[in-house]
Amino acid sequence: MAEIRLEQLVGRRVVDARGRRVGRIEEVRAERRDAEWIVGDYVLGIGGLVERLAAGPLVRNVLGRLTRAAERHTVPWDELDLTDPERPRLRHTLAELRRRAGERGR
Repeated sequence: MAEIRLEQLVGRRVVDARGRRVGRIEEVRAERRDAEWIVGDYVLGIGGLVERLAAGPLVRNVLGRLTRAAERHTVPWDELDLTDPERPRLRHTLAELRRRAGERGR
């Protein structure tokens, strides 16, 4: 896959395989391997925004309690189609994403 700059993705609305809105990309989780950053997950929805903005543990704790019911979807890197970075799509339906997340224990 070609390189995509994060600023191209953060804030983009994601739809599922049926075209239903899932949420915006609010956070990208990655780890450094040698000289590269490797994306593991994308976090969609208001819960992802809280995760991105809450830098310290105290802020995360307080905001986490306030937004516990806020929708958040964690999408593994390989389940998000970024062929067109301006229009990211899940490779599955939202229901399938939720089911898979339950199987992964997320």
